[in-house]
Amino acid sequence: MKRFFKMFLFCFLSIICFVSCGQPKVKTLQIGFTTAINPDDPYYVFASEFSRLVEEKSQGSIKIDVLGGGQLGQEREMFEGMQLGTVDMAIMTNAYASNFVNASGVFDLPFIFKDSDTAAKILEGNLGTKVLKEYETKNVKALAWGEGGFRHLVTMNRPVRKPEDFKGLKIRCMETNTYISTYDSLNANAVPMAWSETITGLQQKTIDGLDIPISVIYSNGFPEIAKYLSLTGHFYSPLIMCMSLEVWNELDEKQQNIISKASLEAGKLCRKHNQEVEEVLLAKMEEQGMIITRDIDIVSFQKTLGDFYMKQSSYIGGNYVEELLNELQ
Repeated sequence: MKRFFKMFLFCFLSIICFVSCGQPKVKTLQIGFTTAINPDDPYYVFASEFSRLVEEKSQGSIKIDVLGGGQLGQEREMFEGMQLGTVDMAIMTNAYASNFVNASGVFDLPFIFKDSDTAAKILEGNLGTKVLKEYETKNVKALAWGEGGFRHLVTMNRPVRKPEDFKGLKIRCMETNTYISTYDSLNANAVPMAWSETITGLQQKTIDGLDIPISVIYSNGFPEIAKYLSLTGHFYSPLIMCMSLEVWNELDEKQQNIISKASLEAGKLCRKHNQEVEEVLLAKMEEQGMIITRDIDIVSFQKTLGDFYMKQSSYIGGNYVEELLNELQ
């Protein structure tokens, strides 16, 4: 009886070993972002499409866990985590990432892009590729550009149509040189504030408003909090999909190719989604009682800012500002 039991146990363990050894090992990576897990949120769209494409291209051998709502930390924590190798991947707001990679600030200049297609052409061209390479000096692998959209102004008490309307407003912004300098030039009070504190800041009147893309306004419930949306489009907000360079180097060439191709495709799908839903979301926000101002005096803003672009050139570094202006001609 004992002999039979031993033989049975040996056969059982052999089968288990054969099955487990025959199964391909699944590589699992986590990707984080700070905004809500919502089908209309561009950060979520970028991450979820990437996850889908990676699983499809790898035939299930690579899995991407999508963790939104700051589960992997706020943007500084995620970036520093990628530098250390403790965070696998993140979708970063370009303006925030420019604190670590100054060259990224070239795409944050106010009123620089006339539309999303113009921005996409630059980002996916030579200049955009050069900026992505800069991230490797910070131990981060920048994979692809997505799109948060143009950042418009959400305010509690009054709309903004022209430069003078900014005077005295306390505007929440990311703690970046370009954003703070822009608001200073418009006589507004820039208030650097973490994303997680923004809604409370509006409710407690610590701030009067903030700049934010349309899809993020809607998907994060701002129509229920603030009354006015002014379609200033004063900043364009690229998103960057990044990976810890340490984690990237642990992948084999095939895995790297899958990750790279999926990130580029996901970035295009993110941009396409934004373009398709913006007018729909604006109509929904108006139905919810938000007052939307469309007649913005862009020319006056550009005149007021004057030589702002070239003043930022020394901070951004290299010839990036000159290259961008040349490409836009």
